[in-house]
Amino acid sequence: MKLMPNMRPDQQWPDLSLVYAPDRSLFLTDQGAVTGWSFLHAAHAVAALLPDCPIVPVCSGVSHFTLLFAATLLRGQHVLLSSERNPARLAELAQEHNAVCVSIEGDAESALLAGSGLTVPDVLAMSPSAESAARPCHNPVIKPETLVALVFTSGSTGQPVGHRKYWGGLVTRSVTARVLLDPDDAPACLVGTVPPYHMYGFEALVLQCLNTRVTVVAGGGGYPADWQASLNRAFAPRILVTTPLQLRTMLRSGLAWPAIRRVVSASAPLAPELAAKAEEVLGTEVTEIYGSTETGSMAIRRTVSGAHWQWYKGVTPHERADGVEVSAPGVPSYLLADFIQTQSDGTFLLLGRMKDVVKLGGKRTSLAALNAVLNAIPGVEDGAFLPPEGEATNVLARMQVFAVSSTLSAQSILLSLREQIEPVFLPRSVRLVPALPRNALGKLTLQALRAMAGQAMQEEEVGSFTLPSDHPCLPGHFPGNPVVPGVLLLEAGLEQLGQAGLHVDMVKFLHPVLPGQKVIFLARSTGSVVRLTAKLNDQPVMRAVLKAKQEHATHG
Repeated sequence: MKLMPNMRPDQQWPDLSLVYAPDRSLFLTDQGAVTGWSFLHAAHAVAALLPDCPIVPVCSGVSHFTLLFAATLLRGQHVLLSSERNPARLAELAQEHNAVCVSIEGDAESALLAGSGLTVPDVLAMSPSAESAARPCHNPVIKPETLVALVFTSGSTGQPVGHRKYWGGLVTRSVTARVLLDPDDAPACLVGTVPPYHMYGFEALVLQCLNTRVTVVAGGGGYPADWQASLNRAFAPRILVTTPLQLRTMLRSGLAWPAIRRVVSASAPLAPELAAKAEEVLGTEVTEIYGSTETGSMAIRRTVSGAHWQWYKGVTPHERADGVEVSAPGVPSYLLADFIQTQSDGTFLLLGRMKDVVKLGGKRTSLAALNAVLNAIPGVEDGAFLPPEGEATNVLARMQVFAVSSTLSAQSILLSLREQIEPVFLPRSVRLVPALPRNALGKLTLQALRAMAGQAMQEEEVGSFTLPSDHPCLPGHFPGNPVVPGVLLLEAGLEQLGQAGLHVDMVKFLHPVLPGQKVIFLARSTGSVVRLTAKLNDQPVMRAVLKAKQEHATHG
């Protein structure tokens, strides 16, 4: 038998059937409960309509997605899962892997993509009769080494990378995670605000539904009222699977919520203050998952109980010179992309991501720490720091900050940041935006932020300058009609840039500036060259080209 990565010949697998205990209810829908047998009948009908190739599911509804996933497995194929849902990315994914984009007829995501130019064949979600729904049908046992999914990372710190997922490992992880998602004697009912095509939703909703005893509410929509309706449809004990951003939105909505046994959060760090408020308002306990696309979930903690994380049963950390490697049943050993500190009692502290470190001006800090300071400012509804691209060659090399706020000015946010972070990590200005380009899981990808910034092509305002009328340089300089000396204007611009090591390659003074007049400086960087412009009432009064001193010396 061909072994999948990290699989032992003597591995004892749990029930590897496509649907565990099919007599139970898998989903609660507007039309009622969907039993495992009804689901299997529909999955076989859909499988008969699918092509013999990998499938890119274009479904946002968890019940539609799970049906298409099960049908794909019955067809002997695997699914390709990407958090990036724009039509170009989905089409590219299908082309690269000889796959086909498919949706279940009537799914909301397919309707949203209609007219985008993306070809998405719909397959009819068959509705078996009551007689056939209750009748057993083939519920295959899937071999543990079967490839069932290729899941791509979100690209939050770089380009998305695909990771192969095998059935045995996924089932084992589902059973292991049940302590978090199904903690009581009675089976839990899960309500998710997260999409099923991301590893978090795929593992916590889709795989839990197929491989354990839980029932999932087949809700839809991305607003608090939608989540409220899903929770009202669910039976107790209710488990809410969500993210910090969505949890914050819930608490701000002012809606009444039914009893929630536990809130499970992942995809981003959860602030202890937010967790405490959620526990108070919702009368529940808030627990976090630690994991990654590469490994799936690996550890849990109750946020208000402290910073220590507890590994899942069967997860073993191994200290290495370059970090910590973890191994778990059915998962290839993986070197964590995070800095962690293991404790003598078997728990660990999460210190931050390795790619999260920002280095500027000989200093370093964590991007997550900067974002935490920004988002903790009262009145900031959302915000993010964007590190400079190619700080080794870009002589501007300053952070950019984007913030969403309906009550604060950009200047007041900047003043708050100045009180809390080192000057080298401060932006020259804060850019207020209506919303950040977060995906359905609330994540910000580096590509999306850079696209919004457009930093390579845009001029950035770096400061202003006004020479007072009583400045000592003015007497004797154009007597009777004093103007601001060009050298002072240039020096003011260099000071506002805040960058040492720049050589003035060229400067032109285009219009005189009088004492008391306010000049705005704007800069645009292209690699190691900075073009500095001074404007008076939107009219350019000075243009300068600045280069790094080492480059000037190299070229004589």
